Amino acid sequence: MLQFLVPLLFLILASAVLVLYWVRAARRETVRRRLDDQPEERVEELPEPPFASRHRWIPLIFAAFIAAAFALLTTCPDNIAAGIGFVFLFVGMEADAWIYRWRIARMESQLADTTDILVSSITSGASLQASLTQAAEFSPIPLRYELEEMVVRLRLGDSPNDVFEMLGQRVPTETFKLLATTLIVNWNAGGELSPTLSSIASTIRDRLAISRQIRTLSTQGTLTTVIVLSTIWFMATMMWQSDPIRFEGFIRSESGSWLISAGLLLQGIGVALVSRISRPKL
Repeated sequence: MLQFLVPLLFLILASAVLVLYWVRAARRETVRRRLDDQPEERVEELPEPPFASRHRWIPLIFAAFIAAAFALLTTCPDNIAAGIGFVFLFVGMEADAWIYRWRIARMESQLADTTDILVSSITSGASLQASLTQAAEFSPIPLRYELEEMVVRLRLGDSPNDVFEMLGQRVPTETFKLLATTLIVNWNAGGELSPTLSSIASTIRDRLAISRQIRTLSTQGTLTTVIVLSTIWFMATMMWQSDPIRFEGFIRSESGSWLISAGLLLQGIGVALVSRISRPKL
């Protein structure tokens, strides 16, 4: 059975590497076309992928792999293996959502500090493009990559409105959309920019503070779910250790296997419901 699983795993990894190579090759080709000295040719730009996005297919593949491993490598019935994969699917989706929220919160925290650099640079008399260049030099990763992309596009002659709007599309959060709209309005209408940027930085910090308080209050629900799931799996392990023959007979029986499958189904639904309740939108 391992002779089937190992080539399948290598096939999935090779497909991922091939897709990554195609994406990077397409980006390089787009840059070559934009730097070409043929103005009559209109270059069709590829859509920019967002900075952080959900990877829902990774938990799905992981859950399918776990279910297949339980069904093929053990004597576990197929319905129980499917139930285990169902639980791992929702646990993986919750982990993916946590990583996504952590990356977005990290980017917004860096944006607040970088906005202060912009305010200081603009107040000292520098232009907006020079201030963005200076902010890109002193900003931490990953925000530095986004600012460097803006600066390079502005130097290449892209429309500032498109460049600023692309920032709100690359990082699809309210704070980045607010900053992009502010830069677009100021670029077209002019006016004092430093007070507006100071207000944006203050707003970002207030949002981050409220988000931390909400996460602190919602941690109880997450811990409750983890404790309940751990208790159920611990009790199942203890029952199997105390009487393996009777426990395995109950699992292999038709009624027992379907009861366990129903319990696993309820566990997955419980993880999804608790995740939905403990994730309010700010």
